[in-house]
Amino acid sequence: MCNLGCGHCYLDAVQRRSEATDELGTGEALDVLGQLAELAPGAMLVLTGGEPLMRKDLPELVRRSAQLGLMPVIGSNGIMLDGKRAAELRALGAAGVGISLDSATAGFHDRLRGLPGAWEGARRGMQAAREVGLALLVQTTLFEENRHELAAVADTAESAGAMALNFFFLVCVGRGVTQTDLTPAQYEETLSRIVRLQRERPHLMIRARCAPYLRRLLGLRGGAGAAGYAAWSSACLAGRSYLRITPQGLVTPCPYIPEVVGDVTTTPLREIWERHPLLMRLRAELPAGKCGACDFRYSCGGCRARALARHGDLMAEDSNCLHVRPADALPEAMPAIPALREEVTWEPAAQALLERMPAFIRSRVRARLEECAANEAQGAITVDFMRAHRPPLRFPVHASGNITGAQWPK
Repeated sequence: MCNLGCGHCYLDAVQRRSEATDELGTGEALDVLGQLAELAPGAMLVLTGGEPLMRKDLPELVRRSAQLGLMPVIGSNGIMLDGKRAAELRALGAAGVGISLDSATAGFHDRLRGLPGAWEGARRGMQAAREVGLALLVQTTLFEENRHELAAVADTAESAGAMALNFFFLVCVGRGVTQTDLTPAQYEETLSRIVRLQRERPHLMIRARCAPYLRRLLGLRGGAGAAGYAAWSSACLAGRSYLRITPQGLVTPCPYIPEVVGDVTTTPLREIWERHPLLMRLRAELPAGKCGACDFRYSCGGCRARALARHGDLMAEDSNCLHVRPADALPEAMPAIPALREEVTWEPAAQALLERMPAFIRSRVRARLEECAANEAQGAITVDFMRAHRPPLRFPVHASGNITGAQWPK
């Protein structure tokens, strides 16, 4: 359910004034949270929609998620997020809120979202989040009409106090099938501009979503990059370290892949995750076509949702990418996963801080800090060492003392 009618919605969410009867009830949702915490301790949980603030039990879901050690983040259009709600969510353990803002001005955003005043509502929600100390992420979906606004949107995000700006590239599913996708050349040009923007603004985490080819433009291969890439691959995460649970309890590999792999109301989440053949295929097989033979096939591998939308096959090549392996290059070999360095130890206080970081980045943070310590002949990692190697990003610390985001000690 949602309070808007966005023309590109992957869920084709229905506008409703009250809660839907076909969605998971509170008890069912709490049970799923327990299963998720057991399957993936410390995982980031994005509570989104539709519009999650329309659920009356959202505070209870956030509270329970935090109690279970998950990292709950709210994905919202911002319109219903006022100061009271933002303060409540933060007190209950929400790590942050991602608010959709598709333009630096109201016109395009309001037309896309189907409601005059939606842009102003999003800006008010952003302000409410920052005033209570909720980590703010700005989410922008790119089209031909707004891709020239990258710098202006980044200015808006910075002025709002955002810690991150996520540029989403449209995948034509749901209501998005009626939208015009960018051409491969436009993808390449836009991603190149995002790379430049990222380098120009080191204090704002700028990321491209549903565009694994960004890593090629950054010149990074598996294992490369000091600021939190996966240990051996940044390829499409669908079904590998990421899944979606729909409001009705259906499980898919990602929000943009409509293939249902299970139903949490009838099958345990662990069984779905560990046994479904489609998920096994996503984890074990290389894609077909040029992606499977690419010199970035592990570091990138293309977007599986786009392969499905374009070719009807999850494992087909991603035709949105212009890159073709040079004649003098070999297909990329699977990089070795770096071993933890035995010569580096952790002081208890530093180890405790590491354990309080979200599970999805903990191993990467550890590997990076141990690499720095070894290179600097530092035998033990201390809190001061972590502080000295803190990346130049702004992450708030929750009132409970728990670190939110990739927070180093101040």
